[in-house]
Amino acid sequence: MPTTQQKLLVTFLPDGLSAEINAGETILAAARRAGVAIDAPCGRRGLCGKCRVHVVTGEVGEPTGEELSLLQPGELAAGERLACVATVLGTLTVSVPESSRNMTRRKGTAALPYPITPEPWTCKVSVTVPPADLALRDFRADLTRLWHAVSSPEGSSEYAAVTALPGALLAGNGTVTGLFAGDQDQLLLAVEAGNTASAHYGVALDIGTTTVAGYLLNLRTGEELGTASLPNPQGIDGADVISRIEYTQRNGERVRKLQSSVMGAVNTILGTLAGEAEISVADIYELTMVGNTCMHHLFFGIDPATLGHAPYAPVVTAPLTVRATTLGIHANPQAWLRALPNIAGFVGADTVGVLGASLLAERNGLYCAVDIGTNAEVLVAKNGHVVACSTAAGPAFEGAKITHGMRAQAGAIDGVSITDELTLHTIDERAPLGICGSGIIDAIGELRRVGVIESSGRFTDQEELTDLPTPLRARLRAGGFALATEAESGTGNEILLTQHDIREVQLVKSAIYSGVLTMLEKLGHTPADLDGLYIAGAFGAYITREHAIGIGLIPNIPIEKLHFLGNAAGAGAKMALLSTTEYDKIITAAAKVGYIELAGDPTFSEHFMYSMELDVDCGE
Repeated sequence: MPTTQQKLLVTFLPDGLSAEINAGETILAAARRAGVAIDAPCGRRGLCGKCRVHVVTGEVGEPTGEELSLLQPGELAAGERLACVATVLGTLTVSVPESSRNMTRRKGTAALPYPITPEPWTCKVSVTVPPADLALRDFRADLTRLWHAVSSPEGSSEYAAVTALPGALLAGNGTVTGLFAGDQDQLLLAVEAGNTASAHYGVALDIGTTTVAGYLLNLRTGEELGTASLPNPQGIDGADVISRIEYTQRNGERVRKLQSSVMGAVNTILGTLAGEAEISVADIYELTMVGNTCMHHLFFGIDPATLGHAPYAPVVTAPLTVRATTLGIHANPQAWLRALPNIAGFVGADTVGVLGASLLAERNGLYCAVDIGTNAEVLVAKNGHVVACSTAAGPAFEGAKITHGMRAQAGAIDGVSITDELTLHTIDERAPLGICGSGIIDAIGELRRVGVIESSGRFTDQEELTDLPTPLRARLRAGGFALATEAESGTGNEILLTQHDIREVQLVKSAIYSGVLTMLEKLGHTPADLDGLYIAGAFGAYITREHAIGIGLIPNIPIEKLHFLGNAAGAGAKMALLSTTEYDKIITAAAKVGYIELAGDPTFSEHFMYSMELDVDCGE
């Protein structure tokens, strides 16, 4: 038996990547060290079974109780293990199936609501600074002559700008570019040699619980040059905000660990965006950031413990501005990051982004916006007066807690239709590996339509389905329905929709729908009174409207009143990045939003129980 200090090599296939770890550490720990992304949405507790790997060679610890409950004896005998709990006892070779990989997944667009004229927080001005001249008796300082060259009275200058000035003047033969905060008569942040005024870029960041996304914008033209996203690496310590709050438990080291992990993702995204646009990360001078309140706090290294218990008060709601390097972000040394404000403990800067992109505060009439993600936030506006709430939707639509659920990545079933037979669509048209959120909605909606699922969410007894076509009857299982058989799937195992899965979706959709009903009722209205309903979030961009309405996920309103915004939180971050006018407008609107806490609200509780049904009378 090796000692706990012995270093052991673990190699992962098909990547060919390896890492050394101590004996007794888990396969998942080795994967993280090797840079192999394995999905672990339950926070390394052995509860979800999403981190399945195959041990090709080598010695591992005895199966844990969690593995014995989630893996069949034949699977264990064949070398299947859960990476989050299986311990390494000898040199290992491990194969990671695609269904267990936490990869970059499809992302919703972040379209602006209208064209925006660039008016960024910084500006770059290129000038030629004449040298001091003895004959003309011009003895002014270099810095004074620079301010004069930009036709401004001498203002304040950052230390870094002053120290860079002599070398920049020499290297640029008198031509330099000044980076100013605001207009060029305010603060001089940096000085660069030559004319670099056209190299002026910014990145809008959307720090989601599940996904971190970045949008690269040209701050002079407003053009979007690229987008990139990665799984939020904090997911290893929990799929949702509550599990991450519990993980930190007022532990400063753990808070710093989660902050460092998300900064690693941000820097990877910045490097990817810069590389694809053929610019340098040093050309990124501004960043904006949105995220829910917990993600916001962890992004800034703020302990989120107070969000974990009543009254769920955040540490800060005000907008924050900080130099990017302070956070460890790899951009221009003088780059600044501005975060949109939070509203409450579970209504964060991402909801403020949705507020800006949906223009709710500017509309006359009754409007609602729902941001569907790992958490769900609801905004209701009546003639510009906005109230907000958050519902504990949970990560089911991201694949967590679903038997064969997975994130929206290659091989995920994202569309289901039923005639006399079952037809599936998968992302990238790969053999199915599991099912993602939009596919789950489709599957439940279609199976409800043909009578396989009752309005209560219960599977109909098979003997009652006498009219069901034979190809569909062949997919009926005890307590489930085979979306893909062993021969059809890309895993060699059946992909099932189970009774448990339906219940998980019912909990999520009931929370979202009840939040909308409760907010409208508090304003004296029902869904029938809505002038418009906006669905935000990357997941919302891919769901089938009819099924979302049919199972009671969203209210039954005329299709022309239903609008899908895609990643509206990201769009709000882009608006704030491009224009200080838009930023100020969003900040002003956010300060006027009223917050309604649904925890313990009897109206919400009543609606929640009623909304568990799949055939909710959505017009009430």
